[in-house]
Amino acid sequence: MRLTAIVLILAICAVPVSAALIITEVMQNPDAVYDADGEWFEVYNTGPDAVDMFNYRIFDIDFDDFSVTEHIVVPVGGFVIFGRNANPGENGGVTVDYEWSNFILANGDDEIVIYDELNQLIDQIMYDGGPNWPDPNGASMFYDWGGDNNAGAYWHVEAQHTFGLGDFGTPGYDPRMPSGVDGETWSSIKALYRNAS
Repeated sequence: MRLTAIVLILAICAVPVSAALIITEVMQNPDAVYDADGEWFEVYNTGPDAVDMFNYRIFDIDFDDFSVTEHIVVPVGGFVIFGRNANPGENGGVTVDYEWSNFILANGDDEIVIYDELNQLIDQIMYDGGPNWPDPNGASMFYDWGGDNNAGAYWHVEAQHTFGLGDFGTPGYDPRMPSGVDGETWSSIKALYRNAS
């Protein structure tokens, strides 16, 4: 059943996407707080227009599934954070834009699949918890813009920047953005780099 679902999702990859949102960072195994409070993932807008994620559906290929029931707008060159707990005093110090329910980020293999309100695939990642993807503990894994963000080779463990209670991660910002460059310009630069890879 799981193999069949994977094949179906892979087949959908050829469908054009309607919004330029990509998953860029994932905290699936925090150390400073329990997983039930500290899991989160980040979505980035690479496109020329802001995107309202109202009625978007986010799920894995097992049983986890939730819909975005608020107007969560991702600005051009901006981020939003989805998390299990929106209270920074309990989640390790993350500012969460949308608190999900009925969704868990497994420490081993798992998936994050995003569909828009028209049931079109927007983005997905399918990580394996090693050996092809990072397997961090107390740190997020981040996408380096080197190519397909559903390829583990372009993901790395965040080991330089900490947040909140001390776990490693950069929720809601990109520390690699050069000083003096605004988010929209940086988004264009990264899109060119990604498309050239």
